Amino acid sequence: MSTPTPSLTEMGILNPDQIVHYSLVRVSDDMDVLKINYGRPRGSLLPKRRSYEFKRIGKPMSGGDAAKVRMEISPLLSTAVTELDHLLSDQKATAATKQDLQAEIAEITKELNARLAHLSKAIDALE
Repeated sequence: MSTPTPSLTEMGILNPDQIVHYSLVRVSDDMDVLKINYGRPRGSLLPKRRSYEFKRIGKPMSGGDAAKVRMEISPLLSTAVTELDHLLSDQKATAATKQDLQAEIAEITKELNARLAHLSKAIDALE
């Protein structure tokens, strides 16, 4: 299952499935930095971390003072963060499913071993 990521693709991210973590930092009043960490395969020449800078957009505040400006996050950054959240939540759900399946296998193995031990004792009792 692949999550569509048009904003990340627009930013030049070609392997969104390799993203393992991201952080968003506001470095100044008019600048945000998005840092993305990748889980690259061994021997990959691609970077394990990339940073993207986004200018904030100045919007005049409503009211009497026209000199006041409210700085808003870039629309591209906003949609990219939404896509990253969705992408990483999908990866966590997959990991949880793997853990659930492994726990179920362990439980079945334990029950099977108990039944085999019981049958072995029953066979020994017949002799």
